[in-house]
Amino acid sequence: MSNVVPSLLRVMGRGLRRRCPHCGVGHVFNGYLTIEDTCPHCQESFEGIRTDDAAPWATILLLGHIMAPIVMIAIKSDISTLPLTIIMAVLALVLALGILPLMKGLFVGLNWRFNIRDGKPVLD
Repeated sequence: MSNVVPSLLRVMGRGLRRRCPHCGVGHVFNGYLTIEDTCPHCQESFEGIRTDDAAPWATILLLGHIMAPIVMIAIKSDISTLPLTIIMAVLALVLALGILPLMKGLFVGLNWRFNIRDGKPVLD
């Protein structure tokens, strides 16, 4: 494969699509959040790439900005408290479960792009 490193924006886009940051074809995850050892398409190694708390942190940050206006609008509605609470909790859970893999893919791509392995930059 080519040794050309893709641009930062391209790597971020590939990460959000949960694709290999190098080739953009292979999947980064084996399952919901388990990172593959290597790309199934180009064999790029993902060994040592960890996202730790970055993906959940970004998910919570984004989810808060999505849910806040929805909750503010819903509070003004005529829906009683219990159904409104259940609806908001389910919506927040579904959104969090949907956003988390996207954020983890993004941070896997960023760690790959900046050659960060096991939480530390690797100098070549």
